Amino acid sequence: MNPILMEDLLGYRFLSGITVSPFENRAVFTVAVQDARSNGYKKNLWQVDPFTGKTEKLTSHGKAGAFLFEKAGTLLCQKPGKKLGTTDYEYLEMDTGKTEPAFTLPWAVNKLEKLCGDLYLVNADIDTNYPEDMTEEERKAEEDYIKVGELPFWDNGVGYVSGHRDTLFLYNKKTGEKKRITGEKFALGNTAVSADGKKVWYTGAEYTQMKLDKSGLYELDALTGKVKELLPQDKMRIGQIKCAGGELYVAASFCDKMGGTEKNDWYILKGGKLEKILDNDYTIGCNITTDCRYGRSSSMAEYQGKLLYLSTVEKTCFPKLLGPDGTMEVLFPFDGAVDGVAVCGDTVLFTAMKKGKLQELWCWKDDKIRQLTRLNTHALSGKYVGEPEYCGFVNSQGTRIDGWIIKPFGYDENKSYPALLSMHGGPCVAWGELFVHEMQMLAGQGYFVFFCNPRGSDGRGAKFADIKNKYGTVDFEDFMEFTDHVLECCPQIDKNRLGVLGGSYGGYMTNWIIGNTTRFAAAVSQRSFCNPISDFGNSCIGYTFDAKEFAATPWNGLDRMWDHAPLKYAPYVKTPTLFIHSLEDYNCPLSQGFEMFAALKYHGVTSEMVLFKGENHELSRSGKPLHRQRRLKEILRWFETYLKK
Repeated sequence: MNPILMEDLLGYRFLSGITVSPFENRAVFTVAVQDARSNGYKKNLWQVDPFTGKTEKLTSHGKAGAFLFEKAGTLLCQKPGKKLGTTDYEYLEMDTGKTEPAFTLPWAVNKLEKLCGDLYLVNADIDTNYPEDMTEEERKAEEDYIKVGELPFWDNGVGYVSGHRDTLFLYNKKTGEKKRITGEKFALGNTAVSADGKKVWYTGAEYTQMKLDKSGLYELDALTGKVKELLPQDKMRIGQIKCAGGELYVAASFCDKMGGTEKNDWYILKGGKLEKILDNDYTIGCNITTDCRYGRSSSMAEYQGKLLYLSTVEKTCFPKLLGPDGTMEVLFPFDGAVDGVAVCGDTVLFTAMKKGKLQELWCWKDDKIRQLTRLNTHALSGKYVGEPEYCGFVNSQGTRIDGWIIKPFGYDENKSYPALLSMHGGPCVAWGELFVHEMQMLAGQGYFVFFCNPRGSDGRGAKFADIKNKYGTVDFEDFMEFTDHVLECCPQIDKNRLGVLGGSYGGYMTNWIIGNTTRFAAAVSQRSFCNPISDFGNSCIGYTFDAKEFAATPWNGLDRMWDHAPLKYAPYVKTPTLFIHSLEDYNCPLSQGFEMFAALKYHGVTSEMVLFKGENHELSRSGKPLHRQRRLKEILRWFETYLKK
């Protein structure tokens, strides 16, 4: 057996977007792989027969984009437009591989959905800062100037978004007619289409100063273009919507009990109004985190006239089945995490990761689960994959905290080892027992890796996830008690060679920990924030996240925000700390990393900062391949310096 290395990332295949044809027994999904030569990702389409399980590669050019089924045997595929601000489409014959041009849309399209006849539903990004009839030359002349007049003014992975709106259009392929549905200041949310393609439901809200998290619900008649308001935009937070069995299912909440940490309940549309059918206390979709996914997948589908949806529960994510009467059942359990689903007849296709494995395509039928692909078998062949061993405990408050350890490569119980506490982001996400390349690479280099889901994590309900105005308190207690528990369970760990690392919320907690204890000999703080006061006006989510999570703003709770700011405790830091930040991270802006770094330097603490150009908050999960490896190299360098002397 050989240890997993940082460059092994290049051999992993990432599966996403499983989609079933409405015309025949075929399904298509996307497979992405990292490419060191181009420092990017090559994406190709694959097809699978849902019944035989036979899979076949459809494209080899590595540039596959969004797609939909146009008719039996034919895909409609999206390509970047030849002109700025446009999107091209082409037909792909699945049996021959032949392509031919389809049409061009004069917008930057986010999503295209097929309706009835020759109609399509278009979700496109429109920049309302400038007239839509500007020429390409005029647009290029404006590239050096950015108008900012709204919150948020930028968004992670997108850039400056002030004045930009996701806008809904109807497009008639036969006549070329393009009809705008939503207004100039309306920000589109989610969409759902009826089985016959004649009705569309969508969510969203209009704003001119500041975007909030509540949405309206609207019904569109695709044939007439007429819109009916079903729910005003200031009543509820609306998440996913989906048509199943002739019903519209809506995940929504009034947020009147626990605020932003409240989970969305399930409603159906009855007589033009929403009727609650199920109180829900779990995240809809997969929220078990890993660094081995890439691409988007659907978390909902229709199965036998009911709604199939993914649900994050404790360390796993699996499908549940919901009927219009509110009856809910687990469709099938899964020891791992399902991250995308599609249905073909009585067969459920899904992409998922099992314990110690990378993504594959699976199917469920007749109460049996079958693996359809083995695209990643080669990637881990002959490699040491450390098993996450359960190491949970009951904390001093009587609450169960789930946690795990991964033993180092070549583990010998008679030897002593350094160990690393790894903390997830969020905070409302969760670790499970999934394969995490970063952890396996560190274990391969001789480290114990230990990790847990403290209070504030997902999978245990809204009450467990609620740490509003408690950041750095109950979560800090859980991390420290977990560390004590791990040291007691694993005497092979050298308590003088402990390291701590995390990103986003995990970066916040790294900053907090080094200011409140000296038990760690080294730290790596990634894409972190350290000061809710300054973060409030700089982060793309600061004006909502900080106000809710710290129950304060700089004008009504300055002292409270400062008490929960790791920056306040910088004078007490002794731990050598490496900061890793991306220049285009707008979730946790670069200024947050600089503030903590400068504070440590000012107080004489050994620290460095490594910055990544052209990257954002998603560096560790979807960053450029060579950048992802360099990040791991820097982490390893830091811990080798301070934990293996």
